[in-house]
Amino acid sequence: MSTSQYNRVAFDFAGRDLVGTVADYLAAGDVSGPDGLLVVDVDGARYRVAESDAEPLR
Repeated sequence: MSTSQYNRVAFDFAGRDLVGTVADYLAAGDVSGPDGLLVVDVDGARYRVAESDAEPLR
């Protein structure tokens, strides 16, 4: 996976629905599951969200 397949995504953070631009992708490096982490920029703040918790916007 890479950021090329993502542009903007929506996700829930502490009960708030956020939308942002994917800035980076961190590959899963352990046995916790197949999900990597997306680093999402939301108005200058960076959030890490599991791939399965983010919904790509088209």
